[in-house]
Amino acid sequence: MLAIVSGAPRALEGRSLMGDQLTVEIAAEAGPWIARAGEDVFDLLVLCGMSVDDQQAIVNGFHANRRWRLVPVLYVANDDSPGLAIPGTFRPEIDGIARGRLETPQVQKRIVELARDGIGSAELVVAGPFELDPLRGKLRLADLEVTLTEREAEILAILLAQPNRTVSSTEIIERGWGTGADARYLQILRRHVSNIRRKLQRTAAARSVRTVRGSGYRFDVKLAG
Repeated sequence: MLAIVSGAPRALEGRSLMGDQLTVEIAAEAGPWIARAGEDVFDLLVLCGMSVDDQQAIVNGFHANRRWRLVPVLYVANDDSPGLAIPGTFRPEIDGIARGRLETPQVQKRIVELARDGIGSAELVVAGPFELDPLRGKLRLADLEVTLTEREAEILAILLAQPNRTVSSTEIIERGWGTGADARYLQILRRHVSNIRRKLQRTAAARSVRTVRGSGYRFDVKLAG
């Protein structure tokens, strides 16, 4: 994990081990790490000893790189901070908030919990102008974001991984459900595809999910006119 600790003495900077054999890189400044965000991706980002505004600015800097958008963030507030401000970049489904210092037991407990669920090695599925976050079920197109169920995200991930190519219904069912493509699962697949199309109906991707009669489906990455 990467811990940005504002004001950390130079002697504390560098790599060390935390409980449960967690490797942590401690740095006083985020700039150098943001500059090489495309090269180094961690399972958890911890921000300590800084204002909420500074935390948000750092997170926005990392999120300019797509893969960093999948990394959980632990926002650590100072002990003497009045109240507990929630950063605008906070995502309740994967991020955490704690109070104290990096070495505080309750902060280290939250670090262990979040690091165990770290998803820094996960990949976005990107094809043309489309960007799918399968873990959180979000399909992004320009400034638009569409929320998908877990199954819908699985189906789209399979199609987007082979853009503009027909993927057989059998392959989608075998990969998505881990079972054979009988009549029941074919009907379930059709229902999920119908729901996906409904969610995309008011977007530029309204006609992107195509049915190839007698075969399967494909995702056309070219924007509909």
